[in-house]
Amino acid sequence: MKHILKMFLAFATLVVAQDSTMNVEKEPSLPGWGVYIGGAFGNATTVDDLPDEVKLESRLVLPNIGVTKGLMLGPVPLIVGFGYHPRGFAYKSNFDYAVEADYQIDMVDFWATVPYPVSDRAILQAGFLVGTCLGGKVIIDGEDDIDLEEIEGEPDFGIMLGGGFAITEQVGVNCGYYIGLAEFDDIYKFNGLVFNLGYNF
Repeated sequence: MKHILKMFLAFATLVVAQDSTMNVEKEPSLPGWGVYIGGAFGNATTVDDLPDEVKLESRLVLPNIGVTKGLMLGPVPLIVGFGYHPRGFAYKSNFDYAVEADYQIDMVDFWATVPYPVSDRAILQAGFLVGTCLGGKVIIDGEDDIDLEEIEGEPDFGIMLGGGFAITEQVGVNCGYYIGLAEFDDIYKFNGLVFNLGYNF
């Protein structure tokens, strides 16, 4: 269970972390240092099929916070970043009685994306994310708050596809989808829609 939560967080983080506040022309003008804040609609899939009585659904997880930097890796432009990106999902079961639980996994991630300009303000992005878990919690039926200390140190990694739009030369918005590749706790793979607001100095 701890592994699933972790992977889910990672996917949301990677997509969101992409920075679109750069000036996009025929050749992208890479930004310097920047910061971002946002969130994700996290979810997860399972390696094995779940019983019909059990469902995993998306839920809003907040916040995504981090720093970014534009750089060149040889001829390849990159946007790299590091930040806190929680993952999460909603668990619902209906056996003899109904149970609902909200999972949140605290993750720190490193990510990198390659921006592709499609206009003077918009870019498409693709890249990867890797992270490690700081812990987490599960809230059962909106009341019981249980710490998930056993998941500390669990890794997650995946790919991200998304895009960004520059509102001004310094402010931009980003949105993307994270696809987790790691089998968290041999059970889950995280995924989700990530969004953020970025500011470049």
